[in-house]
Amino acid sequence: MAVGAVGLSPRISRLAGAETKSRIRIALGEYSFNADYKAGRYDPLRLAGIARKRFGLRAIDYVSSFWADKAKSRDFLREMKQRAEDNGVTNHLILVDLQGPQLGDLDESRRRAAIQAHRPWLDVAVLLGCSGIRVNLSGFDMNGFGAPGNKEAVRNASVEGYGRLLELSAHAKLQVLVQNHTGYSCDPEWLVGVMRQVDNPLAGIEADPGHFQEIFFSEGPPRREVRGESFDLYESWAKLMPYSRALNAKTHAFDAAGNETTMDYRRLLDIAGKAEYSGYIGIEWEPEGGGLKMSDAQGIEATRNLLRRCGAAE
Repeated sequence: MAVGAVGLSPRISRLAGAETKSRIRIALGEYSFNADYKAGRYDPLRLAGIARKRFGLRAIDYVSSFWADKAKSRDFLREMKQRAEDNGVTNHLILVDLQGPQLGDLDESRRRAAIQAHRPWLDVAVLLGCSGIRVNLSGFDMNGFGAPGNKEAVRNASVEGYGRLLELSAHAKLQVLVQNHTGYSCDPEWLVGVMRQVDNPLAGIEADPGHFQEIFFSEGPPRREVRGESFDLYESWAKLMPYSRALNAKTHAFDAAGNETTMDYRRLLDIAGKAEYSGYIGIEWEPEGGGLKMSDAQGIEATRNLLRRCGAAE
């Protein structure tokens, strides 16, 4: 999968695909199988076959924690890549979630440790033929949250740590994307500010409509969750679009008409389309709250069908 040098400006050149009917293509997010993973009945080597044969999808967004214990095995990675090739599936991204030191940590030694912890996942992405990885900047610990000037300090630290990781990814032309996931990254202005300061052609955002509430975690034990500011979903989504290289389709519940009940996906994809986004949107089924009772397979199918109705394609 070719990864070109994409200019980081509001008028971003997109990946090839504009000649097709839809510029937005659907991927299957491995996180959709979180329940099976937690129950110990998930096999990552089956994912490519499931994506293609069960759901008719041609791309995968992996989750590092689901097979981190196997990531050092070249045999495992070769088999995973071969399964994808045999099924005509593109290995798109690896969503890398690492506890401990963060790329935006205020302590320089911890930032260096975070960079080194992410480095092996760049190698894994190369072996699997992915276009890049998705990372977090801060938020998995308090990192000084609440102190005067902390938000700006963490932004500056993130620019430094993230920028150095991007330098390591340059040899393979791997994209390193940041998700609005935890901490200050859930503030769209803050995250866009990081992108502007980094100003790297391999930088970008993986936009997720389910994370526009700042959430921080104490180091514990006991570990507790602390919430900061929250931001309007649709305004925030629009602000991230000019810098987005990938999208998440987070879904929690559906009504009888096949509509997601917690957010308006037609509106979300309309915003992405008007911003001329071209790339993948990865299904992340995570059942919560009300709505129809669905199995994971039914939730994935409902999400896929909704995205199709909103103009996305396989």
